Amino acid sequence: MFQSLRLRTWLLLLLSTGITLLICGWIYYASAQKTIQITLTSSADNLARTSAASLASSTSTLLKQANALSDRISVVARGDGDYMKALREEFWSLSSFYALGYSDLKGILWRTDGSIENISRDPVFVMAAAGQSIIWNIHEGIGDTGHPGINLLVPVRDQYRVITGVLWASAPISEIENGLTLYRPANGDLKEPLGSYLLFDGDGDKIFSTESAPVLSDDLRGSLLRLAGSRNASLARGGNHYYVSNVTGTDWTLILAIPTEELYKPLQTLKLRTILVCLLAELVLAFLLLLMITPLFKRIREILRSTEKVAAGNFHVERLETGVRDEIGALASSVNKMTEQLRNLFEPLQAVTNQNDYGIIVTDEDGIITRFNKTAQLMLGYEPEEIEGVVTPLFFSPAEEAEMKAKRLSGKLGRHVSPGIDYMHAMMAGGKSFSDEWIYTRKDGRPIPVYLNASKIIDPLGRTTGYVALFRDISHQKQIEAELIEAKQIAEDANEAKSSFLARMSHEIRTPINGIIGLSQLMQRTDLTDAQQDYMQKIVTSSEVLLGIVNDILDFSKIEAGKVELEKDVFDPEELFLRLGDTIGIFLGKKELDLIFDISDQLPARLVGDSLKLGQVLINLMNNAVKFTNYGHVLLRVQPVALEEGLASIEFSVADTGIGITPDQMSRLFQPFTQADGSTSRKYGGTGLGLVIAEELIRIMGGRLEAESIPGVGSRFFFTLSIPVAPESASELVPVAAAAEKRLKLLCIEREGMMRQALQGMLASLPVDAGFIGSWKDAISLLDEAEGFGGFDCVLCNMEMPDMHGVETWRQLKQSAGSARIVAMTTPLGQSEWLRMDFSDKPDRMLVKPVNRRSLVRVFDSFKLEEAHERMNSQAQVTRRGGSSRPRILLAEDHVINQQIACELLQSKGYETGVAANGREALEMLQEEQWDLILMDLHMPEMDGIEAALAIREHWNGWQLPILAMTANVMAEDRQRCFQAGMNDVITKPVQAEVLFEAVDRWLQHAKHIDWEEALARVNGKETILRHMLSRFVVEYNGFCGELRELLLAGDADEAGKRLHTLKGVSGNLSAKPVFDAAEALEREMAASGVSAIGQRGTVYMARLETVLRELIDAVKLEENRRSPLYFT
Repeated sequence: MFQSLRLRTWLLLLLSTGITLLICGWIYYASAQKTIQITLTSSADNLARTSAASLASSTSTLLKQANALSDRISVVARGDGDYMKALREEFWSLSSFYALGYSDLKGILWRTDGSIENISRDPVFVMAAAGQSIIWNIHEGIGDTGHPGINLLVPVRDQYRVITGVLWASAPISEIENGLTLYRPANGDLKEPLGSYLLFDGDGDKIFSTESAPVLSDDLRGSLLRLAGSRNASLARGGNHYYVSNVTGTDWTLILAIPTEELYKPLQTLKLRTILVCLLAELVLAFLLLLMITPLFKRIREILRSTEKVAAGNFHVERLETGVRDEIGALASSVNKMTEQLRNLFEPLQAVTNQNDYGIIVTDEDGIITRFNKTAQLMLGYEPEEIEGVVTPLFFSPAEEAEMKAKRLSGKLGRHVSPGIDYMHAMMAGGKSFSDEWIYTRKDGRPIPVYLNASKIIDPLGRTTGYVALFRDISHQKQIEAELIEAKQIAEDANEAKSSFLARMSHEIRTPINGIIGLSQLMQRTDLTDAQQDYMQKIVTSSEVLLGIVNDILDFSKIEAGKVELEKDVFDPEELFLRLGDTIGIFLGKKELDLIFDISDQLPARLVGDSLKLGQVLINLMNNAVKFTNYGHVLLRVQPVALEEGLASIEFSVADTGIGITPDQMSRLFQPFTQADGSTSRKYGGTGLGLVIAEELIRIMGGRLEAESIPGVGSRFFFTLSIPVAPESASELVPVAAAAEKRLKLLCIEREGMMRQALQGMLASLPVDAGFIGSWKDAISLLDEAEGFGGFDCVLCNMEMPDMHGVETWRQLKQSAGSARIVAMTTPLGQSEWLRMDFSDKPDRMLVKPVNRRSLVRVFDSFKLEEAHERMNSQAQVTRRGGSSRPRILLAEDHVINQQIACELLQSKGYETGVAANGREALEMLQEEQWDLILMDLHMPEMDGIEAALAIREHWNGWQLPILAMTANVMAEDRQRCFQAGMNDVITKPVQAEVLFEAVDRWLQHAKHIDWEEALARVNGKETILRHMLSRFVVEYNGFCGELRELLLAGDADEAGKRLHTLKGVSGNLSAKPVFDAAEALEREMAASGVSAIGQRGTVYMARLETVLRELIDAVKLEENRRSPLYFT
């Protein structure tokens, strides 16, 4: 019904005219309403005032009657008895009063009904006796009527006008009630009742009210009485209008209460009349409007029928009659022109649409197909009438494929997407079109792959009115792609086979090479001639070069295969550089080079990243620098570029003074299996893979390797990485010494140059007062002179100085140094020479170049511990578990040569060894005997190292029995497998003696920090609880010694003692005997000294506690993180 434009137009016009009439009627009514309301309100106010005046007149008349009666009885009466007699007999019937009475001046009132009352104390009697005429109060129950009445008191005077008594009279309320007007004048003689009255006395008590009067609350009554006498004495409240007026001659207040609806009743008639007039006018307008618009819409319907035919594709319609030259005529003319233009436009377009190679489907906004071109009909086998207006494009797709695509998109977007129009909307959410590959099914059931492009149809207002999809058959393309995929798979399988072959072959090659290197090193420890030593060294060097080539090929194959993944472990960069120095020193050989580490002291103490791959990059860069540098130095510089919260941007650079690189050579620098030129490869060796591997690893870590070089001067390789900083990564490198702690006086023998600058920077951040001297000769002279004034505590000397002429020079320095400890800085080659010296001639400590801050800290800490032991006269040797027996190490290794190498190296250090040929034998030997540590090869028959470690960890944890893996695989995933199996550390083959000894010593010491069996017994065998206790211990006592020093410096010895006693108790509960003993010793010293600051002996005890506590915390962290190692070896 409402689809008719004519009807809607007519209704719209009616609505507009109706609203106009309604507004006019409302304006008229509102203006008249205001005037009438003012008139009605004024009338009601006048009515209240008139009633009050009438009431005043009635009371005045009664008062006059009472005074007249008083005068008459005073004439006939001569005494009190005569007064009462006259009232009863002569005047009773003549008055308008219900009851009369007389009172003498003593206040005795005699009433005509015979009652007597003493009213002498009543204030109204006193006023009447004084000569005033009083209207007293209205009461109820006078006589026998039960109706309310009025009391009056007037004085009685004798003939001499002297007051002799008081006349009391009581009149009925009807005497004054009849004067109240309660009607509004109406037409004729009819009267309409209007409101009700309430009468109040001066005290606010109600005297009288009509029957319909409302009950007033105390607040309303008070508000109305306060209005009495004001100019606008009216109030609207609670659906009533109240009008207030004083009664003249009395203290009464009259209130007229009229309901609002009753007061404004005349307005209802006015409203009804106004509505009726508006409705009548609207009906007349409706009829006139209908007559006017009917012919117009008849012409519009003719235009509509014509446009519907055109919209249906029929462009050959009859021309419309334009008729009257108005807007509708102009519209008809425009439709005629539009039809002709559409005919000229769409007929060629339809020919193009139906004659191309693309199927075209057009849908409405709901996805229902509206157009289906000829190509689509041929491709899918359907006729337009089967498809158009019936189905969506989803009809052609298998349900499984539509569901799969919708499910895949749902996962990508994180919300549910339904197949069909919802899928189309989601795909076009970021644009106007999308392309995808689909499978369409022909009418005969044969599937064909199509490439589909769907686009929105958008009108000029930006609204989507439909969709158009173009698709083509890609069966031939799919066939070509399948062939390409098959070829690619063949290539990948070949590449996988190559990588697998390289991995197997590299392992098979490394095993005999490791044996050659190990046996050669053992041979070098025997008595050989110089020529034999030279031959053996060349065997070792050649074997290590060959092993490096194999490692590079394996690394490159894994990078090429995209199998490199970054770990995210917390690591200590200083430990990384310490181990890096140990590794690089091996590559130095007999070259007289200075390896310099310039590490910024602003570097965070803990970083999060892949320390293994970062170390591998730095090893490759520094190894490359050492290889191409014969004289001068190789410098590793690490400095933060930017430090933000939680992130450090760090620049790493490796500079050398080697042969340099020409610009032409620089362009080929990072190509695999290439070097600067062929002569370089022949002269220096190598595969050319080191820099390629480093560049790829840096790229994977988010950086870029860059190089700069001057031929003949040197090269510099540098890169910058953004590395997350571990939480609470406050600098833990060097503990801050207490105020009373002695600073070490040190003499450093080092010539001018970058090495001295690096040492100056490192020593400046330590509790050391360092002096530098440029030659051994000057140093010996200075030490001889300094002995008289206290000398030095330590001498740090470079063993490769030009004037260091061998053993004689060395012995002169030792003699001149006196009691000062000597730390020798030397190369790995020099270390081997110095280790052959007699014990008496050896230095106190030896640092293998390059020296870094952590190695210096460890040396100085070891000096403090030795001094502590000497002052306390403690035992010089560490008590081993199991009494005085040697540590027992079980070697699980299937290769006989490797067994021989490892056992001889371990036995040379005093360890007792046992051998298992595979993992199963290792488990059997563990059941039969007790072992302190296991060295586990990974590749063994029957049961390999991973399986054996998993089985061992079912019975022994990392505290009870450390397991160190020995493998030639150095990639991160291989190491990760070891840690996931429960191993504590990984030692890389070929095994270097120093690396092996350091790892074994470290993990044997690790096992001694806690007596695991005793600690487990304390918690009833609940290992989970014990591990949680250890984790909490690390959190609560990390930095404990620093806090203890602060308490002592602040003079709070009591709190320091409490904290120390708590540490002792906690470490005892954990069976951490070294910490317990150190805490107990310091507690005894503090109790004995009786002062707030510890003395010299206390400083020694504090240093001991700090060392063992740090070692325990580090050991707990290592055990917790053994699945994510902090070290590479």
